[in-house]
Amino acid sequence: MDELTEAVNLALDRVKSECGLNEGQLAAHFAVSRRLLHRWRKGTYSKAFRIIIPQTVLVNTPLPPAWNEAAADIRILAPLLAIPHIAS
Repeated sequence: MDELTEAVNLALDRVKSECGLNEGQLAAHFAVSRRLLHRWRKGTYSKAFRIIIPQTVLVNTPLPPAWNEAAADIRILAPLLAIPHIAS
């Protein structure tokens, strides 16, 4: 498991534990399918997520507003990973 996938799983597990949710409820909490949640846990993300997230973390810059709408993984996982807030 790569570092990004490990961080995603830890963040998802944290939310799951804090809210007392099971996996299905966690997916519903984020308004995504269980299948998509499973893909994230296995390290399958959108191309945009794989490209922009490491770059944003390395240079510690906010995500541009357009990236917020690019993919569900950016919109949902970026805040969970404590990546700089998406600019408004």
